[in-house]
Amino acid sequence: MVPAARLALSGLSRANPKLARGIEARRGVEARWREAALRLTGRTPRIWLHAASAGETLQARPLGDAIRADHPDAALFYSFFSPSAERMAASWPAPDHADYLPFDWPAAMRAQLESLDPDAIVLVAGELWPNLVWTAAERGVPLAQACGRLAGGSARLERRARALTSRLYRDFRAIGVVSEEDAALVLELGVPPAAVAVTGDTRIDVSLARVEAAASLPPVWDPPSSTGPVVVAGSTWPADEAIVLPAVARLRARHPGLVAVLAPHEPTAAAVRRIEASARAYGLAAAPLVPAGTPSAPGAAGEPPAVLIVDRVGLLYRLYGLAHAAYVGGGFGGSVHNTMEPAAQRVPLVVGPDHGDPAEVAALARAGGLAVVRSADGLAARWGAWLDDPAEGRRAGAAAKAELEGSRGATARTLAFFRERGIPV
Repeated sequence: MVPAARLALSGLSRANPKLARGIEARRGVEARWREAALRLTGRTPRIWLHAASAGETLQARPLGDAIRADHPDAALFYSFFSPSAERMAASWPAPDHADYLPFDWPAAMRAQLESLDPDAIVLVAGELWPNLVWTAAERGVPLAQACGRLAGGSARLERRARALTSRLYRDFRAIGVVSEEDAALVLELGVPPAAVAVTGDTRIDVSLARVEAAASLPPVWDPPSSTGPVVVAGSTWPADEAIVLPAVARLRARHPGLVAVLAPHEPTAAAVRRIEASARAYGLAAAPLVPAGTPSAPGAAGEPPAVLIVDRVGLLYRLYGLAHAAYVGGGFGGSVHNTMEPAAQRVPLVVGPDHGDPAEVAALARAGGLAVVRSADGLAARWGAWLDDPAEGRRAGAAAKAELEGSRGATARTLAFFRERGIPV
């Protein structure tokens, strides 16, 4: 079965560059982990933290930073699954070693556990690899999950997967979940109540802390005085842009100086060209955003074009601070991206209908700081209401920020629960 899986992965990678990168980057990964483990011989406790992708790495980071602060001499290992986490993990100083998780073959997981010899394993969010869990349980390694999320239609609760999910979760000593609904679903799987606690989502801590730290930084972009209201659309895909750009064109009729800042989820040169061409189709001038302090270039001085395109990572969460209203992409493709960043900036926001039902979307919507739209007309109407009545927009943004503030502290709650359950973090 494993050789067949390897063959299937090889075939699929030819048509999927992201998968191809994941396979290529794993060449020699077992040896890299062995070398890292040997280098850290004698360091204790030995803690292995794992998450899937970039979004889950945001959840893992505050946990890893807190563990490092509490255990400066610990051996802290961080693994991830997806190439989207690679750059973020490489720039994170807390782990002693960060690398790809080997594929979940039985032999690979046995070798990984033997190499790292961890005192605890913490899986973040939805990660639940069977051979990793079973091998850890056989070796008596305490398992914990942070930011667990089953509500919203998790595939792990579907009929064919439910028995396996139940079996895996019963090997965990501690499961920290995002919401009461998640806790109820975990308990239905037969997990002992003492092993489950609602600890929250650590991304809230990250988002609030990043915004607070950015307050002392110079502005990313300094809009000219002639600029009208600013809307920011973050982490967009082509399906999002097909909604955002016609909405911007309609709003410009009522707000002639309006500027839309678009940050594609993958800010490549090809994405910039794609957005420029799409904007032209709606009669909108577009150019790359030139950050403050950069020598003059298109869009750097004078009246900005209608659409400014962000062509680099690391700016979006600060750009939300300039917005009168925001849109977070991914909601027309099955999984919305980070809605907490605009909320932390007191910005009212909009998402598409296929948002995947993350807990924060429901919470922000209940608070009145987030709206779900299904079309360009709906987006223009929702943004337009906030722009036409700025006081209402500020109230919605304040409600979004207050919702996050009320859930601050998930990192501390999670680690405290783990320690109560005997997890040496």
